[in-house]
Amino acid sequence: MRLIVQPGRKAGSPKHIYSEPLQIDDLQIGENGDVTISVVADDIYSKNSTQRYQIMLTEAEITILADIATPRWRASQRR
Repeated sequence: MRLIVQPGRKAGSPKHIYSEPLQIDDLQIGENGDVTISVVADDIYSKNSTQRYQIMLTEAEITILADIATPRWRASQRR
């Protein structure tokens, strides 16, 4: 999994702040089926600091991702 940031309103270079395989320990599943991905990545501004970043996905959002990925995954398995 990679995290890349860049300014939202002005021109700027992308900064890669995280590049590691997603691990099971990075995930938490809530009682309602929501999934939180939590990783410690480089700070956007300071080279010597890190921050915890969390991405929270609802069950509906995960379904959208799975629906998009499934046809591509199946196609790659036929090769």
